[in-house]
Amino acid sequence: MNIRPIDVKILYPKSTEVSQIVFGEQQKENMLKHINAQKNQAKVEEDLRQVKSKDNVSEIRLTQKQESEKQQAKKQKKTNKGFDIRV
Repeated sequence: MNIRPIDVKILYPKSTEVSQIVFGEQQKENMLKHINAQKNQAKVEEDLRQVKSKDNVSEIRLTQKQESEKQQAKKQKKTNKGFDIRV
């Protein structure tokens, strides 16, 4: 099959159109992948913040419990100082 000059004139503009369309589709795919990657990264960071905040809450509860135990121990020592029982 021979390609005539008229066919080349018709094929060349169409090939540039097709390449532009393909390039546009590739750009859309890359953009969507990038957007999805950013959303996933934001979700991971949010999940980490939630876990850290939960850890901080448990640490606060532990420190409050430890402080209350220390205060109770001090109160017991003060009350025990007044009573000296020797046998």
